[in-house]
Amino acid sequence: MAYLVVVHEPGQPGQLADAMVADLQARGWSLALKAFALMVLTQGAAPPLVPLRAAQGVGGVLLGQAYPRSSLGAGPLAEGDLAGLIAQDPQDASAWLLEKVWGGYVGVLAQDRREPPTILRDPTGAIEAFVWGRDGVTVIGSVIPEGLAAPPDLALDWERIADILADPARCGGALPLHGVRAVDPGACRFGPGGREEVVLWSPVRFAHRRGQKRWATRQELRDCVDGVVGSLAIGAGKIVCEISGGLDSAIVATSLAAIGRPADQAINFFRDQAEADERAYAQAAATRAGVPLETVRRTPFVLDAATFALSAGSVRPNFNALDPGYDQGLSDVLARTQADVLFTGHGGDVVFLQVGAASLAADLLAGAPCEGARLHRLAEVARRTRRSVWSLGLEALRGRPGAFSPEAQASTSGIIKRGSPSRKHPWVVEGAAGAAGKQAQISGLVMSLTLNGATRRAERARLAHPLLSQPVIELCLAIPATVLSAGETERSYAREAFGDRLPPSIVERRSKGDISVFLGRSLAASLEFLRPFLLEGRLAAEGLIDVARLDAALSVEAMVWKDASVEILAAATLEAWIGHWEGRIAAASRQGAEGAALTGSGPPKTSSRKAKARR
Repeated sequence: MAYLVVVHEPGQPGQLADAMVADLQARGWSLALKAFALMVLTQGAAPPLVPLRAAQGVGGVLLGQAYPRSSLGAGPLAEGDLAGLIAQDPQDASAWLLEKVWGGYVGVLAQDRREPPTILRDPTGAIEAFVWGRDGVTVIGSVIPEGLAAPPDLALDWERIADILADPARCGGALPLHGVRAVDPGACRFGPGGREEVVLWSPVRFAHRRGQKRWATRQELRDCVDGVVGSLAIGAGKIVCEISGGLDSAIVATSLAAIGRPADQAINFFRDQAEADERAYAQAAATRAGVPLETVRRTPFVLDAATFALSAGSVRPNFNALDPGYDQGLSDVLARTQADVLFTGHGGDVVFLQVGAASLAADLLAGAPCEGARLHRLAEVARRTRRSVWSLGLEALRGRPGAFSPEAQASTSGIIKRGSPSRKHPWVVEGAAGAAGKQAQISGLVMSLTLNGATRRAERARLAHPLLSQPVIELCLAIPATVLSAGETERSYAREAFGDRLPPSIVERRSKGDISVFLGRSLAASLEFLRPFLLEGRLAAEGLIDVARLDAALSVEAMVWKDASVEILAAATLEAWIGHWEGRIAAASRQGAEGAALTGSGPPKTSSRKAKARR
């Protein structure tokens, strides 16, 4: 979904902007919209484009799809539905969008071309948005192009690379590049090169707070999910639904059936290990949803340079396409069925809250609301994890995992030298003072931002993750963790809300699919590539990984007995990304004189031009 928006100040900056657009067109970009001092270009599968018009003409664009909050189940907003938006102050318009609409979109608001535009990214981060500028021209895009329109001073941010390596999930897709700025979900950027930022949406603002007396009922949760699913299904020719065999994908599949638009095809991937074969559960869900199910056997894959080719070229490190067989399998079924939408249950474990027992115990002991007797709920959580109430309570009071808890058993390998990121995602930082269960939920939302990375399946069809939509996220954040995940089964609130639609085998299921053995065997099969790639790579040269420990971990025996797959995959992803961007930056440096004739003696400096405009 590649797009670029070029906005320039009136006068001489237009020469540079026109040259950028001409260079982009020569490189295969198509001009999708041209207005006064504003141009939109697209390449490949681009998001929908809605011009934002005022009396004086086009004052901005909305890229992607936005749906009305007041009518869940309705289709996307058209140009007429957004009439008058561009007449507002940009930050007021951004706040209006966040309150009144939902979806996957980026808004570029450029009412006054004498000032740089304001860029808003929706809270789910479904569409990428990066911004940079030079000499009165601002470029906003989902990618960084080569040539004249590229940022002039790109450089790797090694401190940020170290943070991502230490904890990829909690960094929320951080951007380890200097010279370009990312627009964070729920925030808007403005000013030269987007250097100013205002955060307008944060999950902490919706998370249940002490003293809150009411939260959504089970029926309201059900209605919200159905409404979102209905909106996302509008306009779909054919729908494929991934059914893993778990609770969340079963809820989405049966919701499609409940709104009268069942999927045309469902797909399930299974492995040879018993814990990674969920076909029986998936078939039960598909039968309830009235959809034919295709099952695909997965054999261990082998990583090589080609595996990382797609992810390495992303602007930020992409952890979303590391299993080539899975990605290609989804792409194949989409092509074979000619489907244009893929529905998933991604994010259900976050919004419906599959959370550690200690977090729930801490909240219960701290007086968080619950349904029923508090001690009874605490005993249920203990039974869920086959532990005593006393050990669970002690762990909660200490604030760290007990010696025999699952969290303590999953120790890291020590491959990564930095123990934790020096800079965590702003949502994680802001939520640190909240209840333990909500901290875990917010951390999960940060982790889900990595789902927006480029994949082959996303090139083939629109991806629909209804459980990670803004309405569902906000509704579930406002429900106490001790209510969302009460009883002897996690995600209990959702199980009860959708239980009559689901097969009993899934409602009553306590286990969860586990592909760790499959992943370990895949990495073991990839050692011939991984050993030189990592041991002789840039991360090792920069001292970010412990080479001796990595050397020991990169053996078949270690893969079997010590699971370091997360650290190894993170390191390999970053190594490929570094190689790609160091190559691009070096190539751009060699060709740096290409645009000098336009920028050296052309447009005046921004500050002097604005001074003249104010006189």
